[in-house]
Amino acid sequence: MRRDPSALPDFLTVEEAAKVLRIGRGAAYTLARQWRTTGGQEGLPVITLGKTLRVPRAALEKLCGGPLAVPDRLQEPEVVPAERQPRRRRPRLQQDGLPLNP
Repeated sequence: MRRDPSALPDFLTVEEAAKVLRIGRGAAYTLARQWRTTGGQEGLPVITLGKTLRVPRAALEKLCGGPLAVPDRLQEPEVVPAERQPRRRRPRLQQDGLPLNP
């Protein structure tokens, strides 16, 4: 983790804030909802921009009591699909269930 606060944007998504705080995505959205319903008394500080929620970096640092330790990667690593193995063919069966002789 880096301690350079300038590495974070001024406004984080709720998912990015969850990664910085090392909490789950669902817990972060629950805390954001709590912030909105209590009028900012409790929860994760968020602002609404259109239909999106953003967490101000300054409010997050104030909540944590100082500069944030930033994870090296805020985004999940890209998943590369494995190569497909050829399917094995099952032997053909006669009607009585015995294999056919080639």
